[in-house]
Amino acid sequence: MRTSDSNSVSVIHRRWSFTRLNPSSYKISYLISLLGIAVVIVLSYTNIFKTDLSMLALHLPLGLAAMTGSVFLDFYVLRGRSLNKITKVFHVSAFASLLWALTIILGIVFHTLLSKTTSPTSYVVEGMLLAVGMRIGIFVSVFGTGIPRSILSAFIQPVLLMLAFVPLGFYQSILSMTPGFAYGSIFIILALAWARLADKAGSPSVNSTFTVLQAFLAAWTENSSDRMEEIAEARSHKEKVLTYIAKFKSPSAQVSIILPDLHPGPFKPIGGSNLPYLLFSEYSRNALILHGVSNHSRNIPSKSEVDNYIRTLSHATVSERCETGTIPFQTKIGRSTATGIIFGDTAIVILSMAPVGMEDVPESIRLALEEYSFHLGLKHILVVDSHNAMGEELKKSDCESLLSAGEICLKELINAPRYGFKVGYASLDDISCNTTGLTEELGQSGLATIVFEVAGNQYVIGWADSNNMDNSLRDNIINKLSRNGIQTLELCTSDTHSTSGKRTRQGYYALGKTSNHDDITEIYLQLSKKSIEKAASASFELLSSVSMIKVMGNRQFDDYAFALNRSMNITKIFLAITSAVFFATLILS
Repeated sequence: MRTSDSNSVSVIHRRWSFTRLNPSSYKISYLISLLGIAVVIVLSYTNIFKTDLSMLALHLPLGLAAMTGSVFLDFYVLRGRSLNKITKVFHVSAFASLLWALTIILGIVFHTLLSKTTSPTSYVVEGMLLAVGMRIGIFVSVFGTGIPRSILSAFIQPVLLMLAFVPLGFYQSILSMTPGFAYGSIFIILALAWARLADKAGSPSVNSTFTVLQAFLAAWTENSSDRMEEIAEARSHKEKVLTYIAKFKSPSAQVSIILPDLHPGPFKPIGGSNLPYLLFSEYSRNALILHGVSNHSRNIPSKSEVDNYIRTLSHATVSERCETGTIPFQTKIGRSTATGIIFGDTAIVILSMAPVGMEDVPESIRLALEEYSFHLGLKHILVVDSHNAMGEELKKSDCESLLSAGEICLKELINAPRYGFKVGYASLDDISCNTTGLTEELGQSGLATIVFEVAGNQYVIGWADSNNMDNSLRDNIINKLSRNGIQTLELCTSDTHSTSGKRTRQGYYALGKTSNHDDITEIYLQLSKKSIEKAASASFELLSSVSMIKVMGNRQFDDYAFALNRSMNITKIFLAITSAVFFATLILS
């Protein structure tokens, strides 16, 4: 059964967590490999071979040396594959040695509990072939190596280790190893069967699940985007995309608020993942790049298509000019907050669920607010998803309260008196501060504030080039600024995906997740004061641009989620079968 459009991305995020099931560094993997094979050798000599311990003193260092050398031999044999990195080879070695050690440990336990009189030598061979089977599966799925080459490569390390630590006398009792070879070969057959079925799990929509996995890993871990962008762009389609550009012009400066009907994804370094910064730079670093009401279906699939999109913005046409605006108004219904301001016949409405948080605002809310605003007599409305707290998909009740808050906000503003206004803007370029602790959480645009001074009162909007905010950060900043006499309307993020690639469940750090909240609030205080200091009388100009560009669409994510779900289900079945065979061999050997 296929996944619905609404939760395909959630499924992909959930499945992403399995790619984190490896040690955090190759040094830890190397240590695990050495410990694992040391356990294999020591237990084999003390409980299976039962030879003179002087032999153990000889073969233990030989085995550890073979482990080290075989990792580099694996790396050489797998050359030519883009994902063949020495770090990954160390990870594979760690898993293989752990499986082998586990087989020896449980084999000895079962042998003792069942009071067997036969020789336990077959456990050594079974453990070796179990490691071979696992290596085949990883080389095929992750490294993208063909079946014949994967089989050859998978045997190299285990066989070298066997030759290094098994005493010569052991090979003379070859008959005692026959059950081990027989049972162990089942693991190899299961690995080959799994590789075939899991790879074709997404057929016919996704011809090779492993090809997509390898392209994803090359982008995510190696910063190599070509393969993933090629796959994504081939499955994308062209759509008309509307971009609003609100310009505030003063004699000394020009500040822009950019609201693209696009989503800044899918992930670093693919496609539009760094779109906010590219737009920030395009508009002379005097801009807020806000998150429109769009989801992952509006991801741009490739950097070349991003360039095409940015070029089209130069043809934006003026929709409205004015020199007056309303005093901002904010309303809260339940957990939903709507903040609005009107310039001429253009409304800007910012939606938030902080501190509860939410996923992307549904398009249905934007469409309803557009219809309502036109009914009120407004010509344009910019609906902004503040994206300022972590949360789940909105429930129906939350959607209703968010929509109601937006409608009340517009109703209050439509007849509000109009005034001339001042605008001030400040970014990290304008102040001296230490942002070292924020590098993992912030995109290249950093932080900024814009202030609207209307009827003698000042109202600040804070902005961060980040993927969401820690749930308590927004209120901490607002309270800090309030204590210093500054009224904050809202905090917004760009939802940049340029900060992805972290070893977390989401794949990124939201602003304030790992950094100090006090440090961030202090920076916003400095920015707010600077933007207030720079405030000058301004005029408003709204431009709009319609671009025909490729976007990834829902179908692509649905197909990936479907393939991942089926592949994971197949994997679970094979893990269950392998576990059953594993324990059966321990009993029968």
